[in-house]
Amino acid sequence: MYPMLYTDTSDSWRLNDKRKRLAIAAAGMISEFSLALIATFFWAITPDGVVRSVLFSVAFIGWLIALGLNASPFFRFDGYYILSDALDIQNLHDRSGALARQWSRRVFLGIHDPDPEPYLEQSLKRILVVFALITHVYRVIVFVSIALLVYNYFFKALGIFLMMVELIWFVGLPIQQEIISLKRRLSDIRPRKGLS
Repeated sequence: MYPMLYTDTSDSWRLNDKRKRLAIAAAGMISEFSLALIATFFWAITPDGVVRSVLFSVAFIGWLIALGLNASPFFRFDGYYILSDALDIQNLHDRSGALARQWSRRVFLGIHDPDPEPYLEQSLKRILVVFALITHVYRVIVFVSIALLVYNYFFKALGIFLMMVELIWFVGLPIQQEIISLKRRLSDIRPRKGLS
């Protein structure tokens, strides 16, 4: 019962009961919501002063972390594990990313790769492709926004550096990896000269 800032809950997939897995995934958010709710209540009834300011800070940070960060399924925080458990799909980001890659290759390049998830229903596959695309856009927006905040409120060189790192890491490298993968496949498909 000792409070921890981080707990590894990856073994919860061993539980067969989906409701138990959901309870484990939601425990952190429930704790944050509870703390934020208690701080908000005491902030509302406390007279002006230092204590009220501290309660406001605790409430604001609690609500911000619980709703703005941990509830989002687009990063591997509590919201991601809750969605993963609700859909009953382990490794949700990786599997939805594979489906989105297969979909984009088929739609934009006419390449018909084997289905990475042949046992999932088509409607769920469409949802996972949309989820993967939204995840990529969301991450780019979040990281570019952080870089812009640093650029505007701290020193400019750090903001420019962060922007470059984020654009290279989250946009450039995935595109480069896809191009390398496609080039490798083209060289495998292209007929070799001198062979009949």
